[in-house]
Amino acid sequence: MDARDYFGYKNPDEEPGRPDPADDGDGTGPPTFEEAVTLDDAASLRRIDPDDMLGRVGELPRQLAQARRVAATVTLGERHTDVEAIVVLAMGGSAIGAELVAAAAGDRLRVPLIVHRDYGLPAGIGDRTLVVAASHSGETAETLSGFAAARERNLPLAVITTGGRLAAGAAEDDLPLLRYKLGGQPRAAIGFGVGLVHELLSRSGLIVDADPIGPVVAALEELLERTAPSVETAANPAKQLAWSVFGRIPVIYGHGTMAAVAHRWKTQLNENAKAWSSWEPMPEANHNAIEGSLNPRELGDALYVIQLRDRAEPSEITQRYLVVEELLGERATNRSEVWGEGPSTLARVLTSVAYGDLVSVYLAILYQTDPTPVTLLAMLKERLARATESDPTSAP
Repeated sequence: MDARDYFGYKNPDEEPGRPDPADDGDGTGPPTFEEAVTLDDAASLRRIDPDDMLGRVGELPRQLAQARRVAATVTLGERHTDVEAIVVLAMGGSAIGAELVAAAAGDRLRVPLIVHRDYGLPAGIGDRTLVVAASHSGETAETLSGFAAARERNLPLAVITTGGRLAAGAAEDDLPLLRYKLGGQPRAAIGFGVGLVHELLSRSGLIVDADPIGPVVAALEELLERTAPSVETAANPAKQLAWSVFGRIPVIYGHGTMAAVAHRWKTQLNENAKAWSSWEPMPEANHNAIEGSLNPRELGDALYVIQLRDRAEPSEITQRYLVVEELLGERATNRSEVWGEGPSTLARVLTSVAYGDLVSVYLAILYQTDPTPVTLLAMLKERLARATESDPTSAP
């Protein structure tokens, strides 16, 4: 089912409206726990996930390897590397990719990296700012706006995209262009979103002592083998976590590098499982969010806290997680931990990303919801286009 089914839209071509109360109880709502399909039935997986979003998650290692090859064809000159800041213009999955790179690189970044999720350019940037415009489709309105502003100021620019107006603008100005090929939803291109930004900056010396991609690919392949659709639930921790979250609202905690991963988990649960979710950065969550776990009391069992952990986390954060675990236990809050795997920070970030992506798709299947379409996002774009009389084909 997609959003049009659930919200009572009679025809995919008609103007969507509010659901008809007469439709209540006709079986189009989310399934109950007892009605949920098994995750070990290959036929059910194919029926509910016809565009194979599960397969797209499994492509993450290959995308990373391809990103390394694409980046190797582009060389940035001194104007692009002798900079005092980096701004990545991006939205959605492209922005998350840059955010993950910034988190994984940490203090190995030679200059600050800002991910700008808005129109235009961030305030206060100087002329020695490298601007990277990243858009899967090359048609993202906010990114195109910032790209135009950067061109007008003659700032050093680089472009990451599959095509569209962004690629055309890069070709027109002979800008460094990292162009990759991948159809489908932007969120399924996370390997390119991370890999291209990481390799562009590391090959240009803007990330010092960067984590090599090879061991990251190996760690991902090992994780994906253990959590693949062919591995039955009894031996598959990603499927088990999806069952635990089923029927509940997931709240994701993460610190430092894992805060960016928590954000990715939240958005994947939104877009793939069509489910409510929230995320909280540590230790900030200890100053507000933890107090909000009491009311309304009848929702106590409806929440599920997932704490994303990194074995390199500071001891102060480890202690905070121990105390949070005690407090959540006293309130009988459903919870679990997920630990990043691999020999480097980037490996632990991306194995945690892949794990969350799988959980979100498995959860969609339990809800008997096709994870690929983003019907409400498409409706939003259509209505914005009508309201502003702009191009309705503008894509993320």
